[in-house]
Amino acid sequence: MRKYHSDMKATQNYPKDTVGTRLAAKGRRLCNRLTDKQREDSFNKAMVIIYGRGQKQTVGAGR
Repeated sequence: MRKYHSDMKATQNYPKDTVGTRLAAKGRRLCNRLTDKQREDSFNKAMVIIYGRGQKQTVGAGR
């Protein structure tokens, strides 16, 4: 049976810059330029895509 020591570290040879990291950075840059209204509209569209319907509008106490 192999013993693991605390000084043994797993070596991960991942590149620092990939297509995914570049795409994510571009998306963050674009999202930071949005106004509050645009951000709210995008959020509502995403909720429709995820949950299949829009957010419920509650009126009053919501009982």
